Amino acid sequence: MDLYTALVLLHVIGTILGVGGATIAEVQINKALKDGVVDASEKALMHANYFIIRIGTVIVVLSGIVLVWWWLTAGGSDWVLTTHKVWVKEIITVIIVLNAVALARRWVPLWLGSAISFTSWWTATVLGVWRDVPYSFWTLFISYLLAIGVVAVALHYIRIFFKNRAA
Repeated sequence: MDLYTALVLLHVIGTILGVGGATIAEVQINKALKDGVVDASEKALMHANYFIIRIGTVIVVLSGIVLVWWWLTAGGSDWVLTTHKVWVKEIITVIIVLNAVALARRWVPLWLGSAISFTSWWTATVLGVWRDVPYSFWTLFISYLLAIGVVAVALHYIRIFFKNRAA
């Protein structure tokens, strides 16, 4: 396996851990909040899941940096510096990291942090597999911001639904 393939594989593994973890986190949060009490076992599962998301984040960040380096040197191309898709993915990655810090320090409410995390991981994943993205930077970024709002509303109603089912 050559270096480029290994880097892409590592990047995909990090993405799987992040997007899978973010998705499972939403299931865990909804299940835990259903009865209004987060017990010790639910907390332990959530902390284990957040640890996996952090590992995925570190892998994505490090492999992403090395992939950009590879394209600029061994790959002989600067497309990674000029494509809108990559810029949006890089900004989303920074947002994922900042959001994780803000959630851990309780600087952002859970409903917003969850929506940002879930939307960010899924948006970065979709952009990663979407080959020829025909949209501009601003179209992609504004769509991403709007998606956060839509996901926040959807998660709010999902939580209401599960709370009402528990009652």
